[in-house]
Amino acid sequence: MPIVYVCDTNSLIDVYRHYPEIFRHLRKLVSKGIIKIPEGVYREIRRKSDALRKRVDRWAEKFSEFVIYFKHDRKLMNTLKEVEEKYGEEIKVGKRHYNGFWKSPSGKRAADGQVVAIGKVYGYTVVSDDRAVRLACMLENVPCIGWAEFVRQIKGPEQLSLF
Repeated sequence: MPIVYVCDTNSLIDVYRHYPEIFRHLRKLVSKGIIKIPEGVYREIRRKSDALRKRVDRWAEKFSEFVIYFKHDRKLMNTLKEVEEKYGEEIKVGKRHYNGFWKSPSGKRAADGQVVAIGKVYGYTVVSDDRAVRLACMLENVPCIGWAEFVRQIKGPEQLSLF
């Protein structure tokens, strides 16, 4: 069974900025159901008017399972509520306290909780370099990698040198 990745907004932006030519390969992975995004990430990307938005729009139109919607999935909705209650304002790790999801520039509109909830419910690997997301994933026992490791895993270092 292949690893399924659920990406946050910044991870897709970072991959696009560093390796725009990898997006042909990403399209194949999206078509196979290996890469997914939550509806909040889809909305965040659609607010921008650039080439990444156009690609994500095409993928969402063509591959119905690419964007994960919460409204018809009770388990996802309940898990999202639980995750946001635990980590929205503040994240406590041992004796240290960190800003939660809602302390980002997007505030309560951020899709951070959605990414963690999807990873938790479906066992997907979260792709994010956001500290709040990474800490919440660690505390919820959800696999989480950064965008650079994501690129390495889907392409392999020997193929990246070709770009």
